[in-house]
Amino acid sequence: SAERVLSGSGLVTLYQATAELAGVSPEALGPADITGRALNGSCQLCVGTLETFCAMLGTVAADLAVTLGAQGGIYIGGGIVPRLGEFFARSQFRSRFEQKGRFSEYLARIPTYVIEAPYPALIGAARSLEK
Repeated sequence: SAERVLSGSGLVTLYQATAELAGVSPEALGPADITGRALNGSCQLCVGTLETFCAMLGTVAADLAVTLGAQGGIYIGGGIVPRLGEFFARSQFRSRFEQKGRFSEYLARIPTYVIEAPYPALIGAARSLEK
């Protein structure tokens, strides 16, 4: 499933698939290793893996935005994307988010945000108690 691929363990699976398609034996890397090597540019296989991850995330986020009728924005959190910084900003995420045929204009108007707070769920829970 998309949810499974767009996770830490999914990043490893994408890396292994990317290696196989390139005819290369993959190293035994974890999500942090793949991300680190991609961000410092020391492994083109890892760069390609992370690029695929970001592009797929854009497609899935757009599907959800259309399905749920989102208009106020899509917020992306988790353990991977907030660490990507400029890599994510330059990735195909946004272009893939907007590539939805007749829904492209609708999606172009929806902002996307990366949640950078370390514990966003706890902040939300604490604010709900204030009311």
